[in-house]
Amino acid sequence: MTSQMTRRLFPLLMMLCAVGSAMAQDNETGYTTDEATRTTGALWTGVSAVKVLPYNLSLGLDAGFRTDDGFNEASRYDIGLSLVWKPSKHWKFGVGYTFLMKHYRQEVATKNTVGNAEREYDFRNTSTGEDSLFSSFPGATYDDDTETATYTDGDGTAYRYQGYNATEKDYTRTTESYWRAKHRISFDVAYTDRFWKTLRITLRERYQMTLIPSKTVGRTRTGTKTVTEYTSPEYDQLTAAELTALATGDMDAWGKITYEDEDTSSEDATKDSQKEKKSKSLHVLRSRLTFELDKKGWAWTPYIYIEPFNNLSDNFHLDKLRASLGVDYAINKQHKVGIAYVFNHENDDDGDENIHAVSVSYRFKF
Repeated sequence: MTSQMTRRLFPLLMMLCAVGSAMAQDNETGYTTDEATRTTGALWTGVSAVKVLPYNLSLGLDAGFRTDDGFNEASRYDIGLSLVWKPSKHWKFGVGYTFLMKHYRQEVATKNTVGNAEREYDFRNTSTGEDSLFSSFPGATYDDDTETATYTDGDGTAYRYQGYNATEKDYTRTTESYWRAKHRISFDVAYTDRFWKTLRITLRERYQMTLIPSKTVGRTRTGTKTVTEYTSPEYDQLTAAELTALATGDMDAWGKITYEDEDTSSEDATKDSQKEKKSKSLHVLRSRLTFELDKKGWAWTPYIYIEPFNNLSDNFHLDKLRASLGVDYAINKQHKVGIAYVFNHENDDDGDENIHAVSVSYRFKF
């Protein structure tokens, strides 16, 4: 490799190291969702107008529309404005703002503790006689006079252990589908070079900050809740060591206690409510490496690119990986159209899914 070729490749190699490094690093309590990766088809469309300005500047206006679920469901609208500066044939810098509306599908989550009941431990205040429930078993000790378990909190209040409530829940929680606005700001730097007259390679780094306002959505919970009360534990056959094991979470100790006065009650847990999706900001580094076959006089420009999305707020977690194979066709100097296949794997706050999209674009430059 000649020294001239090495100098031309150096900026690409340095930026490519950043891409490789980024790619290498890759509810409510108790609710679970279907963790299987969702696969869907989509249509992505975009139109843009670019105005050439003095001093190697250009101003762009872009609009897009996307579908989901086999092209049957609208999933996103967006409109954006960008300013690009190209000081040389190799380097390009840009800044942009995009407003978008994204559609979130209905979410269904379940909570089932049947056979693995949640316990609340009942301790009675020895002064007032009032019961208090603890989510975890406090460090209990023997009361030598009564041979029952007692607990003294940090304020010096003494409690005597009365038993526990075992709650079994079988819920389904459904969150309605909704649209949510996003404000996106981006900063770009790109380096391009040409090899063997027809191969053009571009590496673009984009820092992307997305601001997402809060949103209140409706949800419905259906199911049942069964509560069983276990009272009056007998400690006459329980040693101090076994009681200590019980207090520290050794569940084998439960079989050594006899509980009386068992009472079971069930209730319908159906409930309509609202949930506030809190505002948040996302910080992402997008590194796109593009290979194009481009020769003077050609109207067709085939290309392929790969683009990881790395979460800067989560140790460069790979939120998305996008790859595309397509071709652009220059109708003339002002009008260009394009069609491509895009594979988009997402594993972020929006879900875990594989998207196979057909992308169609049109650009007008004047």
